[in-house]
Amino acid sequence: MAFLSSKQGTAIALAFSLFAGTFLTGFTTQAGIGNVYYETKTEIFDNTYYYEQFAGHSTNGIERAYYIEADTKDAELEPYVFEGDVTGMYSMNTMIATLENQGYHVIAGVNGDLYDTASGTPKGLSIHDGIISTSGYAPEYVMSFTEEGEASLEKVNLSYTLKGTINVPTYVTTTSAAVQTTTSAVTEGSITTDATVETQQALVYVPTDYTAPIGFFNVPHGGAKALHLFNRQYATSTKTAETSVEVVLNVNTAAETKLKVGGTITATVAQVINGNFNTPIGENQLVLSAAWDSPYAVPISQLSPGSTVELSVTDNGGNLSDSDEAVGVYYVLYQNGQYVTNGTNLNPRTIMGIKADGTLVVYSLDGRQSGYSSGLGLTDTAKHLVALGCTTVVNMDGGGSTVMAVREGGADKTAVQKNSPSDGYQRKTTNGFFLVYKGSGSSTPAHLHTYASQPLAMPGAQIQLSTYASNENYEPTSLKKSVSYDISSDDETGSSVNSSGVLLAGNKIGTVCVEAESGGINTSIAVDIQNNITFTTNTQNLVIDPGKTSDINVTAYFGYSPIASMDSLYQWSCDGVIGTIDANGLFQATSESGVSGNIYVSYNGVTKTIPVQVGASSVDFQDTKEHWARDYIGKLAARGIVNGMGDNYYMPDDSLTRAQFLTMLAKTVYGLDTSQSTATGFTDVPDYEWFYNYVNWGYENGIVKGIDEVTFAPNNNITREQMAIMLSNFTRSTGIVLPETTANTSFTDSNFISEWANESVNKIVLAGIMGGYPEGDFIPQGNATRAEAAAVIYKYISIRDNIAKK
Repeated sequence: MAFLSSKQGTAIALAFSLFAGTFLTGFTTQAGIGNVYYETKTEIFDNTYYYEQFAGHSTNGIERAYYIEADTKDAELEPYVFEGDVTGMYSMNTMIATLENQGYHVIAGVNGDLYDTASGTPKGLSIHDGIISTSGYAPEYVMSFTEEGEASLEKVNLSYTLKGTINVPTYVTTTSAAVQTTTSAVTEGSITTDATVETQQALVYVPTDYTAPIGFFNVPHGGAKALHLFNRQYATSTKTAETSVEVVLNVNTAAETKLKVGGTITATVAQVINGNFNTPIGENQLVLSAAWDSPYAVPISQLSPGSTVELSVTDNGGNLSDSDEAVGVYYVLYQNGQYVTNGTNLNPRTIMGIKADGTLVVYSLDGRQSGYSSGLGLTDTAKHLVALGCTTVVNMDGGGSTVMAVREGGADKTAVQKNSPSDGYQRKTTNGFFLVYKGSGSSTPAHLHTYASQPLAMPGAQIQLSTYASNENYEPTSLKKSVSYDISSDDETGSSVNSSGVLLAGNKIGTVCVEAESGGINTSIAVDIQNNITFTTNTQNLVIDPGKTSDINVTAYFGYSPIASMDSLYQWSCDGVIGTIDANGLFQATSESGVSGNIYVSYNGVTKTIPVQVGASSVDFQDTKEHWARDYIGKLAARGIVNGMGDNYYMPDDSLTRAQFLTMLAKTVYGLDTSQSTATGFTDVPDYEWFYNYVNWGYENGIVKGIDEVTFAPNNNITREQMAIMLSNFTRSTGIVLPETTANTSFTDSNFISEWANESVNKIVLAGIMGGYPEGDFIPQGNATRAEAAAVIYKYISIRDNIAKK
């Protein structure tokens, strides 16, 4: 696919407005992210805006960023740090549903702090509603919010202290004197007196004041051998797995178990447990815990049931006493005019920033998805946030955890996922950061919101505009009246818009502003028109049966960005011997078999040539003549996409490997040169193996991942759900949008489809490429056969090439 360089592409911006007037931002490049081809902006709450950017980085390629700007100080919109169980992990959708069930309305949310994947414990301090959820296992900085919503980056310097009285076993020495009298036998009447001293040691318990630092709150045991404190928000038990001393503390109510910065809890020792572990934690209880070889084990074992202890939290010169919400930070990237942390590894990113005026910026960047979004290094990400106006920038938990949900005005009832997580699904995380409010609005429309099906258009292309209404809280409501559209009076592009909201882009390059009105409420939207494009077709090499039709589709790009196009905007022709083609790219193959020729598609003097073979031959193997997959296997074999296994046998019912299926996918791409792909570095993919280049290509394009960082397992059998994932990733990397031609299917074993495979399986099943077995099951972990793989590949090619079914 050919793209314009970042220097060739003139950056443009698309802006959405919720009120009359259009927000437009003209720029060519932004530091860090590169050439921005378009930007969308929509107001999602009072003084709260949601943006999407599509950019082309000069080195990395495509970048997709999503961010929110919110004025949270003294606003109705509240910052909220999710407060599930510390050791629980939750998807973004689960966190949103939990908050909505609690009576909150979620405007936006992102994943929060880095966390230990084994226990779910976050790295940093976490505070919600003034209550400390956990100290974190390595707290450094937090993004903190006061009760008034003011955001700041704060250094964490809290100390947690235990004070109590322990009974120290002490041996006390006592002495006593004994007098012995004797009478001398030599001298009558002479008396002698002897005195002796007796010494004894008595064991007594001496009440002694005891003060000790609590190393961690609601954090599992580790190598530090520190004193730990737990309450019920950690889990229902301490989850300790080693011999420990654990002291159960009672308070009157569950609220009294909550720690606050600057606060003190007074509790009663209920039970001292020596040598036990995984002690239950009651609703009105806290538990002190120390490993048996910790220096704190013996002293806390000397706490007496019935005695009282004090648990206090002190802020040592910090600013957290006024913190109402706080979420831990992975890295500080930019502070006090300096870039603090450097890094160039490309990854998805979750970032938070603060502007000089106090505006909060919550930012997500997609990555690890070749052809969709590459991701940025820490340095470039920080530069982008600074370019957006931030004076403080911090990195949260990125990578596969990055996810952003937003409720767009009028269109969404609740916040929905907007970005594309690199795992293909929402990874469960320890916490999240949200913007919420309570209380529902009225049913009266207060705002209009107009959205476009595409942000850029070629001259003559059509874009569908959709307009929604929302109330004073930006919640969806019904339109008062039908929407009327009009082109701004100063338009110079020659564009027009009809009553159904279909915008016909004019023939002149420029920006067209469309105004929408309903019931006295107005809004406007701006769309840019560009003709300096490149284009590609959905198929580059067509093999078709005689008499069949294939609808050739064109995708156009302005720089890296897709741009609204229509097949009728191109000039179409074909060699007469192979059939005919109309002005919309619909090809009708001749009824004769065994002929070949070309289809030609042109725009602005550039022509693409598509080789065509009418009447594809088919190969019969010894073991496929009576097989259900005979046609699929034979036609793919004739095209060189699948091969036999020797002696003219295909072995259709044998399993196939990860590398074999990946190779089949690669061979569907006409003219693909996999040798140009970057080496993955997998230790089990040496350069002398036949699959070396195919694995490199698949990994580079986001089609496959390794089993771990150094292993690909090319010879492992591929399961049916893995095949669905690989095919789903392949369609995304090639820009193919699969249709939903099959009704939703519920398999008898749907619950056994892995969570990370659900979305891909649904996508492939809905497209009619895969299905279940006659018994009604899908068998997701069953090994895919070579016949099933051929059927899947053939059905995919038929969809890609738009070949009409019989």
